[in-house]
Amino acid sequence: MLLTSWISASVRAAMVAAALLATLHAAADPVRLDGMRIAGHDPVDPALRRFTGKVTRVGHADKAGRVATLRFDPLGPGMVAPKHNELRGWRLTFIKGKLFGRSLWIKRNSSNELTVRDTDASLAGVAEGDILMIELLDPKLVGPNA
Repeated sequence: MLLTSWISASVRAAMVAAALLATLHAAADPVRLDGMRIAGHDPVDPALRRFTGKVTRVGHADKAGRVATLRFDPLGPGMVAPKHNELRGWRLTFIKGKLFGRSLWIKRNSSNELTVRDTDASLAGVAEGDILMIELLDPKLVGPNA
């Protein structure tokens, strides 16, 4: 009898502690999650084609100091290397790293390298390990810095 009441009290205490932790977690400011910032999405159709990748190398700067290329590996479930120029015209957004939230547009790509448009800002500041998301959006409907 004493053992049963002790076990019952322990279970109740564990449930209260778990409920408190869940409440604190839900109320916490979601600024970082395991070293990554949480970002929202534009009001776009969730069925749009997307590609996520991890930067493995940044290209060299040209004479003007502008970096236009980077190498990447696919990241996430179902992600495979894209075909040559499959991502051409897609929007590139950084979701981890110094350029977090910056959007550029892809001029061309290979299976593991991409180049942004000449009119876009430099990729200077991108580092190995940065995470990127590429979405098939119409640039005429969404501004490049949206």
